[in-house]
Amino acid sequence: MPGRGEAAGWRRRAALGAGLALAVVPAPRAARAASWPERPVKVLVPFPPGGTVDILARLIASGLSETLGQAFVCENRPGAGGNIAAAAAARAAPDGYTLLMGSPGTQAINAHLYASPGYDGIADFAPIVLVADVPNILAAHPDLGVRTVPGLVAKARERAAAGSRLAYGETSIGGSTHLSAELFRIQAGIEAEHVSYRGSAPMLQDLLPGRVQFGFDNLPSILPHLRSGALSGLGVTSAARWPGLPDLPAIAESLPGYEVTAWFGLLAPRGTPAALVETANAAARRAMAAPALRARFMEVGAQPVGGTPDDYAARIASEHRRWGVVIRQAGIRME
Repeated sequence: MPGRGEAAGWRRRAALGAGLALAVVPAPRAARAASWPERPVKVLVPFPPGGTVDILARLIASGLSETLGQAFVCENRPGAGGNIAAAAAARAAPDGYTLLMGSPGTQAINAHLYASPGYDGIADFAPIVLVADVPNILAAHPDLGVRTVPGLVAKARERAAAGSRLAYGETSIGGSTHLSAELFRIQAGIEAEHVSYRGSAPMLQDLLPGRVQFGFDNLPSILPHLRSGALSGLGVTSAARWPGLPDLPAIAESLPGYEVTAWFGLLAPRGTPAALVETANAAARRAMAAPALRARFMEVGAQPVGGTPDDYAARIASEHRRWGVVIRQAGIRME
C-alpha cells in the first residue's frame, strides 16, 4: 500500500494528467478546421436548377472552389418549399462537408407556414455568410397591354368587374415571391387567380406564353426575359429602384410602404466548429471581393453582401420576426 505522501503525489500526477488530457481535446477539432476542406464539399440547393437560388449557389461555389482549391459541388434537392434540402442539411454531420444555400423561405418563413417543417431554421444551423440580396420583379405578358403598376391594377379591376380574373404566378409557395404577390394583391386591393409553382422554370413556362398574365420572380431568374422583351417589367419589390435597373420603378412608388427583398446565404449544420465557420466565411468574402465574380453577381441582378456570421444570424432572426407577423395577418398556412 502506498504511504500518504505517495498517494498524494499520485493524485497530483493524476490530476495534472487529466488536465493535460482536457487541454489537448480541442486540438484535433482545431486541426480539422485548419485543414478544411480536404475533400469536395456538397452545397445543398433547396430549389430546382435554373432558379435564383441555384444560380447564386453555383456562383459562390465556383468562387469558393477557386479560393480554397477544393471542389464545392451543388446538389439540387427541391420540394416542400425548401424543407427537404434544409432538413437534410440540418441532419448532416457538422464537419463542413455539407452546406446549405439558405433563403428567406428555408430560414425565416417556413417555420410559420408548416406545422412540422422537419428542422429549425435558426437553432439547427450555423450561419456562415450572407451571399446576396435580390429583389423580386413584377412582370406581365406583353399581350396584357400594361406597362405600369397602376395599369395592372386598373386591368385587374376591369376584368373582375366583367366577371373574370387575371391569373398570376409565383415561384415558391410560402417563399418571398409568394409573399411579394400576396402583399401586392392586398395593398393594391385587387382580386386575381393565384397559381403557385415549384420553381422559376415551371412558372415561366406558363408566363412566357401568357397562360398566366402576370407573376413575381427573383430578378436573376427573370432578367433575361426582361432584356429580350419577352416579358414586361412593371416594378421591383425593393423599397427603392434597383441600381442595375434604374428605369424600372419600385412598386413602392405606386403602393407606398411596399417592400420585399430576397436574400441568400450559406449555412452549416449546428455544431460545426467555430473555427471552420470562420474559415469558410473568410474564404467566401475573399471570393466575393474578386472583381470577376462580383461583376458576375451584378450581371445576373444580385447584390453581393458578405459580412460576418453574426451579421447573417441577425438578418435571419429579423426576417423570422417580420414574416411571422405578415403570415399570421394574412392567414397563410401550409399542411
